[in-house]
Amino acid sequence: MSITLIASVAENGVIGDGGDLAWRNSEDLRRFKNLTTGHPIIMGRKTFDSIGRPLPGRRTIVVTRSTGFSRDGVEAVHSLPDALALVPDQDVFVIGGGEIYAQSIGLADRLEITHIELELAGDTRFPAIAPADWERIRVEHRDGFSFVTYRRRPEPVTDLTELLGALEPELHPGEYLYCSVEDVPLGIDPVVMVAESEGTTLVLPREQADQFGIAGVFPCAWITLKVPSALEAVGLTAAISTALTRDGISCNVIAGYHHDHLFVPADRAHDTLNALAALAHTRA
Repeated sequence: MSITLIASVAENGVIGDGGDLAWRNSEDLRRFKNLTTGHPIIMGRKTFDSIGRPLPGRRTIVVTRSTGFSRDGVEAVHSLPDALALVPDQDVFVIGGGEIYAQSIGLADRLEITHIELELAGDTRFPAIAPADWERIRVEHRDGFSFVTYRRRPEPVTDLTELLGALEPELHPGEYLYCSVEDVPLGIDPVVMVAESEGTTLVLPREQADQFGIAGVFPCAWITLKVPSALEAVGLTAAISTALTRDGISCNVIAGYHHDHLFVPADRAHDTLNALAALAHTRA
């Protein structure tokens, strides 16, 4: 089973007002139809009442507290778990309203969100989309709104063998420099920024360092390990450093919230990728 929440969300989180949609757009409605047709849809009673009928080509499941609710072409249940139990092996869409979204976002695998570039008046809101839990994997910009697909981030990995077997190193294009500045210039966009007592360390693309006239050292390549490593994981940095040391490759490791990032000499980038592939192979 996969669970997808689909909604149109204003900048202030509003999705509805008085039991109806807070915003309507023909292209958005076509996208909703294209994505949901052929799949079961789950909704609350108020959402169903605003639609007024089961939607063609979609198994319609309504969650309601009412014991007397009955409509042709609709399956009524009394809880979200009961609704999901009806479709254990299918890709299901949750289409509202606010209470059902709040109950299901913790179970969802994917979000299909139309982000509306407006604040709207309304009494129903979509739950917060936490960047720590969700990553954008597709964005389609339109005039005044965007279609955005989110995927749930995988759980961080702590086991060293699992980490090393799934490093997935990604080499970013270009060359980077380590720079030290007293004041960070306005408009600069560093890859890394570390405040130290001696000044602020920036890792900048070479082109940006040249643009701002900032001197740098250690021309390097930037490699991201795509495996979602937990911050409390033990041994990953040591294992990578040991493997690269054997090949005479210097490496600065910076831990991000989701991934680890390696900065290695620019002329040893592909040697580093080969060493990481060998390390992953020996641990697989």
